[in-house]
Amino acid sequence: MNDSGTRLAIIGGGFLARTRLLPALHRIGWLPEVLVDPVSQRAEALSREVGTPGSVATAPDWTSVADRFDAAIVAVPNAWHGPVGTALAAAGKHLLMEPPFATRGAPCRAVMDAAGRSGVVLRAARPRRHLHAARWTEAVIRSGQLGPLRRVEWREGRVFDRSGVADAVLWPEEGGVLANPGVHALDLAAWWFGGVTPVRYRDDGAGGVESECILDCRLEEAEGRIELSRSRDLPNTCLLEGAKGFLEVHLHRNQVIRCSDNVRTVLYRGLAADALAPQDPVDLYEAVLKDFRAAVGGGGGRKRPDDDGCQMADLIERCYAMRTPLPAPWAAAARSEAPAVAPGTRVVVTGATGFIGGRLVERLVEQGAKVCCLIRNPASAVRLARLPVEFRHAELTDAAAVDDALRETGLVFHCAYDWGSAAANRSALAHLIDGCIAHSVGRLVHVSTFSVYAPYPDGVLHEDTPDGDRSQEYTRTKLELEKDLLDAVRGRGLRGTILQPTIVYGPFSKPWTINPAEQLMLDTLVLPDRGEGLCNAVFVDDVVDAMLLAATRPDAVGERFIVSGPEAVTWSEFYEAFARAVGAKGPEYWPRDVIEKRKSGLRNKIRVAVSDPKKVVRIARRMPGLRQALDLSWRTLPGGLCAAVENRYNPKSRPVGQLHVPDLKQLRFLAGKPVVDSGKARRLIGYDPRFDFKSGMVPTARYLEWAYGLAAQGGEASPSHEPT
Repeated sequence: MNDSGTRLAIIGGGFLARTRLLPALHRIGWLPEVLVDPVSQRAEALSREVGTPGSVATAPDWTSVADRFDAAIVAVPNAWHGPVGTALAAAGKHLLMEPPFATRGAPCRAVMDAAGRSGVVLRAARPRRHLHAARWTEAVIRSGQLGPLRRVEWREGRVFDRSGVADAVLWPEEGGVLANPGVHALDLAAWWFGGVTPVRYRDDGAGGVESECILDCRLEEAEGRIELSRSRDLPNTCLLEGAKGFLEVHLHRNQVIRCSDNVRTVLYRGLAADALAPQDPVDLYEAVLKDFRAAVGGGGGRKRPDDDGCQMADLIERCYAMRTPLPAPWAAAARSEAPAVAPGTRVVVTGATGFIGGRLVERLVEQGAKVCCLIRNPASAVRLARLPVEFRHAELTDAAAVDDALRETGLVFHCAYDWGSAAANRSALAHLIDGCIAHSVGRLVHVSTFSVYAPYPDGVLHEDTPDGDRSQEYTRTKLELEKDLLDAVRGRGLRGTILQPTIVYGPFSKPWTINPAEQLMLDTLVLPDRGEGLCNAVFVDDVVDAMLLAATRPDAVGERFIVSGPEAVTWSEFYEAFARAVGAKGPEYWPRDVIEKRKSGLRNKIRVAVSDPKKVVRIARRMPGLRQALDLSWRTLPGGLCAAVENRYNPKSRPVGQLHVPDLKQLRFLAGKPVVDSGKARRLIGYDPRFDFKSGMVPTARYLEWAYGLAAQGGEASPSHEPT
């Protein structure tokens, strides 16, 4: 079955095994004969990707198939590394493990001791050390071209939204961003600089698992700062400044961002700064696995257990021991007069991993509520995991799961929305309504949208405005959901309320903060005429205030409330404020008739298709089975071709310099002049928005500066595009 005499097992069938290990093992012809995972369906699915059906043994526990393998790749959560690694080593199995070998020093040394007594190979998987750029950088440091190091600035992070990740990512014992993926950053830093000496460590953990951290440290004689994030996209670079030269290198790909002329002369095994061949993650694991196979076969040098995994565990443990809080730059002190729920109230929140739901959970925790978040994808919850909340992995279309979650619950906030299925949305709300009635829940607050009135008429818009265009699926679905809830209030005694937020902006808002900022920083945005259409913007904290009022005021039951800010602003004012916040050029203004002409007819459809060849791939990747097949197929390609395909079609990659001209539907939206009236919410539940647009942009601007760093402070203006 494989080209090696050593029989191999993979322990753990999750993301790492599926997307890195198995494709790399295919390349080197060393396929596993055993796959172990407690979830039988996952092990069986992975076995089908190995090759011939029935040729691979699968089991929920490795002990039942211990006689069928000699070496194991441990791909389980960090929290299980210690016990699993110790037992395997004691049984005489050679081991390849991701560092750290355990999340604390003592169990880590137990793994080492067991491997030493058994005389087996114990290796730490360190894929980043095989990146050409990393090896070239190591050669630069050893060459002396930098001179004595003075400063090292390490900024690494991405929005952690990986599908199929295990619930363990939310466990406190698993560690947060410092342990995963921070351990690989610490390992690379220790390799480059001979060690990492922590001086000060801060993170945003508040009773849970951190998603942001900053480590101030000593790296050789230099002052170092390592900044890690799971909730924002950082540059993923390391800047080294010495007395004689400087270097900024990318941490994930073979790219030297900039360097001094003397540093550029350094070669590593013939590799120059401008000639580093591309590698994909599977290339790196291929190198790791080749080394492990050679070590197991006796040709890989030392057999003594690799102690670097324990060094990383000790370093992480030291950092956590000196932890101090890392507050968000935009965070404000809680106000005693803000709406609140009673401390100790059990509150269930759906859609908690989203923008509005996430801010609601933060406020509820501040108020002492016992919060339960119903989630589908654990990876999307890493920002909330820093808080002391309960997570339940549940599908809202599962009536039994929803009913069980709502037992002994005081309040339910329904913020979730499934963009792929109108039927799933109605099913989810039906199950929530049933559960709330069955368990006498005090209030169900359903978050709808003011889009139920779209296209918006000019003039005053309020709850008695006629329904919008039902031919639009989003509008139709939201109206149907509102009707389902109100019918349950009137016919079944549900204590339910509906909120209809308008244009909600603030920290972590994708549509109305992140997208505008990126369009202005990286592209060119076009508004019709002089941008005098009206934007009914509302800051997220005002929406949360309204949600808490709707949950606690008796007069809210059976009502729906439009929630907007204290005044409308023009779209020009909206986008110009974001341009100032990120230091970018403001929007361009084109006559409306020019936009209409450009966006009409077949020519426009061809232009859109040609300009966005990734759209088909984006749609395909929304389908789990097809997404998995696509991912596996491109990762088994040769390295250079694999990297080229990913760069072209991976939806995470974003082209720069796009021209955003509104289509005809957007044009009507941006040119319209509705004025939203939240008077009903003021009268019945005491809603009083605290943030006008100017004051709401203060924390929003702080968030953008934090989220984009230097890019937000000195972004270059986009090239001008003349209307044609």
